Amino acid sequence: MKTIAIAFATSLDNDDFDNAKSLLSRDCVYHIGSDKIVGPEAICRLYEQNMLEGRKKLDSLVWGKSEVEQIGENEFCIHFTDYLTHQSIAFTYRCRQHIRFGDDGAIILIEHIDDPAETGRLDAFYRRVGLK
Repeated sequence: MKTIAIAFATSLDNDDFDNAKSLLSRDCVYHIGSDKIVGPEAICRLYEQNMLEGRKKLDSLVWGKSEVEQIGENEFCIHFTDYLTHQSIAFTYRCRQHIRFGDDGAIILIEHIDDPAETGRLDAFYRRVGLK
């Protein structure tokens, strides 16, 4: 399953949403904040929308190479690193998502882990560059 977790993370790193979608179960659930997104189409559409919106408003948005950590028999933590630049000011944003696999080897759950300190630093960056 770690191989599939790495493939999922790498797919997101490379904006390969079709491959990412193929690794999710039909009833996969993604929890992000108070939102609950269900199904591979809706989940990958959200990932893609976030990418498009970020690249539209920032001068540069580059995904780093994600790291995958096993945290349970069928559970992994993906550590994402994003490199943002706007008005010649660079910012590195880090976030984590937990994923869980079902018995069939597909991802059945994705949970975005909120880090209030990191979110605060991101908000401060957006204010500094005039995007908030």
